[in-house]
Amino acid sequence: MKDEKYIGCWYCDNILDHPDQIGLLYLGFPRCFVLIPNSFEFDFYTFDDFLLNAEVNWLDPNEKREPDEETRVLTLLWNFSVEQENEEERLYMEREDEDL
Repeated sequence: MKDEKYIGCWYCDNILDHPDQIGLLYLGFPRCFVLIPNSFEFDFYTFDDFLLNAEVNWLDPNEKREPDEETRVLTLLWNFSVEQENEEERLYMEREDEDL
């Protein structure tokens, strides 16, 4: 069975209405949606850039959460986005190799 370390994480896009934006969604606790306003720049972000530029929306604003929980979720979403991108690139390259 595959290790599911990102089970509550989702990579979201809406290329029809918001082609330059992406979202990262976390459905564990505390639930969070992170809007990346410029997906091109995001490719070059460091973690610090991510924290400075992303629009973080806590989906349950009345729920009490600790700052370390917020940091844990944002770090998890950052790591997820990096691995997601790496996997997309790997699959793309695999398909390219098959087409040769």
